[in-house]
Amino acid sequence: MNWRVLVHLKPAVVDHRGEHVRREGRLAGLAGVTRVRAGQAYELAGGLSEKDARFLADKVLADPVTQEASVFPADHVRRPQGGRLAEIWLKQGVSDPVADTVRLAARDAGLTNLEGVRSGQVFDFFGAAAPAALRRFCEDHLMNPLVQTVEIL
Repeated sequence: MNWRVLVHLKPAVVDHRGEHVRREGRLAGLAGVTRVRAGQAYELAGGLSEKDARFLADKVLADPVTQEASVFPADHVRRPQGGRLAEIWLKQGVSDPVADTVRLAARDAGLTNLEGVRSGQVFDFFGAAAPAALRRFCEDHLMNPLVQTVEIL
């Protein structure tokens, strides 16, 4: 089964990156965004059990002191309540050294059934921003369209 892992800062930890993105959005004219939460996204492909995916999330992908990880099936969309989710991924064929490191860590942990990994960034935009405006903002300010794609959910 394929899994998606989202890693965010714990609520008690100040999300400086999310606040920076919110302010940049305001300056760029992005209306309706009240808060932004930034994090990392991972897709784990192969025959991993939920227990294996949770192990990777907790022991490899998230810092247990400052971060928390959510693990769910890759085809499940988890949108923030009262907002939209932007996932920024590397395009197919672009080198992904973070994914390579996750693969190595999984192998070192004895998880040989991990067939593929991709890593990306995730931004939870809270408020009433239009999806088209969020896409434009992400393309102009948060990514490089030559090597990355964005999914607005």
